[in-house]
Amino acid sequence: MGSRTTILGLGAMGSAITARLRDTGHDTTVWNRTAAKTAPHAAAGSKTAATISEAIHDADTVLVVLLDHASVQEQLTPHAAELTGKTVVNLVTTTPNQARETAAWAADNGIAYVDGAVMAVPSMIGEHHARLLYSGDEHAYDTVRPILETLGTAEYAGEDPGLASLKDMALLAAMDLMLLGYVQAIAMMRTTGTPAADTAAEVEAWLAAMLPQGRELAAIVDGGTYDTGGQSVDFDRFGIQSLITASREQGVSAQLLEPHRKLLEELAATGRGDSDWIRIIERLTIQ
Repeated sequence: MGSRTTILGLGAMGSAITARLRDTGHDTTVWNRTAAKTAPHAAAGSKTAATISEAIHDADTVLVVLLDHASVQEQLTPHAAELTGKTVVNLVTTTPNQARETAAWAADNGIAYVDGAVMAVPSMIGEHHARLLYSGDEHAYDTVRPILETLGTAEYAGEDPGLASLKDMALLAAMDLMLLGYVQAIAMMRTTGTPAADTAAEVEAWLAAMLPQGRELAAIVDGGTYDTGGQSVDFDRFGIQSLITASREQGVSAQLLEPHRKLLEELAATGRGDSDWIRIIERLTIQ
């Protein structure tokens, strides 16, 4: 039998996590703001609690799967004394600074705290390709690791409580921009009657071939000189302008492409037109 684990929040993700822990032999107690959502879990063998105090009373580990950072503060703050000495694993999507804020609150109240980021959809929980990132108190992480490893592939990012969230947000940003590229390509090609599915298949094949370029760009950034003689800012800004013009010729907005052009133009205006185009990363730092 596993440890006594409480799950706060029974949305789709909280429910999937609860079911997985229960199925792997963990003693689970559940609480949800809408009590009716606890009924299926009670029928399946989880204990239910009418209040958070009741839910955390006998728990060793508390998994928080609420809506957002505000709900975490609202629900946990009144129970700080009751959580002292326990381990809280926060699986709510937060920003890095929000994670650090919660970690500081936990430290002030003697609560072992691990911040988590779930890079999976509920149906993936329990499978090895469900990737869950964790950061914060390393000892606390090691203590609850057997629980966390039942949910998917567990990765510890480091002592800074904001690291898991930061990596999650960075990877999601990459995904978002990539998928926007699909949207732009599909929008351009559907003006000729090309089905979206056909364009998506072509984009997938093209991007798969280009993915190794990402590591090459990373090597240039880490080198810090931006003078490899590769594709320059000046070359790229004319290239991106061609993409913008082609989109507009087809009656498709270029709003998704314009930010790239703007960064290149700003860099060229500083006299760095001959630099590797990836130098635009320097323009991303907020002054």
